[in-house]
Amino acid sequence: MRQIEHIVEPGRLLLSWQAKSERLRMFVAELIRSGDDADLVYLKESEDFSKAQSLGFKKYEGFDTEKEVHENVLGSFMKRLPPRSRGDFDRFLKALRIKSDAEISDFALLGYSGAKLPDDDFTIIHPFENASPPFELMLPVQGYQHYQEQLPLTSLSEDMEAGFEAEPDNQYDPEAIKIIINDVKVGYVSRGLTSSFHKWMQAGLVISAYVERINGTQQQKPAIYLYVSVEVE
Repeated sequence: MRQIEHIVEPGRLLLSWQAKSERLRMFVAELIRSGDDADLVYLKESEDFSKAQSLGFKKYEGFDTEKEVHENVLGSFMKRLPPRSRGDFDRFLKALRIKSDAEISDFALLGYSGAKLPDDDFTIIHPFENASPPFELMLPVQGYQHYQEQLPLTSLSEDMEAGFEAEPDNQYDPEAIKIIINDVKVGYVSRGLTSSFHKWMQAGLVISAYVERINGTQQQKPAIYLYVSVEVE
């Protein structure tokens, strides 16, 4: 089992929302680090925010969109994660490939975990902007359920190598980066990370990726997680 050796502490996280009828996640807000806390800033002027509203987005529970900036929200968002005091918290970290003795802030933990709950449509994304190599991250393969016929879960195994390719002719997002395993497209890099991936690729950094975790079944919530390392050549 690989582990994350270098924690990248973010200054900003992205809050994404997804309508059940849509493939793409939309960024509706940012979480901006503020000392030991964080502020929620709705992206009210963005196309994503407008589209999300048209598809049914109302607000993040407890924070009305009429107010653009909500201060000191970290405690509210940490309710999406198990408390550090829980007896099996080490198990939670292990699933994220984070060492039990790693120094990691609550804010960073939101980003590394994604803070996804089964009963809502939000996910938090660590954009890894301004990250200095070497560093590592766990990357969910976005949209795998739409491509699993080409490479089903039964044909996958841990340690299989993955690659990344820009897809400028993508009809939904010209910045899209597809993920390739066994010469087959299996999904995409999260939109919140594509800008960073483009920057790393253009800088000639060495991006290595391997299948690290396989969840679900062919019929129910199939998911692939990659262990990605970024290094200077």
